[in-house]
Amino acid sequence: MRETILDISDAKNIFDKILAHWSQSNEALGGREIILRGNFGRNSFLNCAVEFDHMSEQIEQTLETRDKASAQLALYKENMRRAMQRFSFLVRGLYPDQDFTKRIPALPDVRSNEDKFMDPVDRTLLIWKQVNSIQQLVLPDGTTLEAFALGVEVLRQAFAARDKSFEQERFLRASRRRHHGQMIDRAVQYRQVVLGMFGEESEIAQALPYLWPKQDRKKKAKADEPKNDLKLVEPTIGEIATGSAMLA
Repeated sequence: MRETILDISDAKNIFDKILAHWSQSNEALGGREIILRGNFGRNSFLNCAVEFDHMSEQIEQTLETRDKASAQLALYKENMRRAMQRFSFLVRGLYPDQDFTKRIPALPDVRSNEDKFMDPVDRTLLIWKQVNSIQQLVLPDGTTLEAFALGVEVLRQAFAARDKSFEQERFLRASRRRHHGQMIDRAVQYRQVVLGMFGEESEIAQALPYLWPKQDRKKKAKADEPKNDLKLVEPTIGEIATGSAMLA
């Protein structure tokens, strides 16, 4: 599959090719330099390419942070759900007739978003406080009301960290897309200027990096082009005699 500057994964390699070609063009001009609109020369394009690489590195780092934050959140959600399940069993066994027992929420789905997951968590926290007004309840693993409340806050922070990493990723990708688009515009402008200055058939023009596949389609040789078949019309005896036979 041919490279295209429109693809982020291909763009870096094509940018490098353009930089190399720009150097050749400047040399061919005998010390002069191709400058695009806005006083934009090869060094300007180089700076843009460096910034593009930096943005890509930032995105990779953000992806690592996002994945870690997501894994951490998933772990906290599982732990919270497990604590809520034990709490539910204990309360139903110890206080079957209490009103708060009837209000124990269903366990949240670990795939739920923050609002849906935290709603039963917050209700469990309120019920635990009511239980403790009768007698202090401690889970078998030693989890107390205070520890559960702290876990609720840690869980909220984990949601916030995960959401922040996703937001940062979206922001960086959008910034790189805009920057990528600007570099494409400059690449197209550079190509047009080279064609205008050196001519389409020049060696410099022929060496221009292709920006997208359709520019890489070689023109068919003239020998391969369809031709109009010449058909000899069989002359009549009369035409032979008069020399009026012709090609149709």
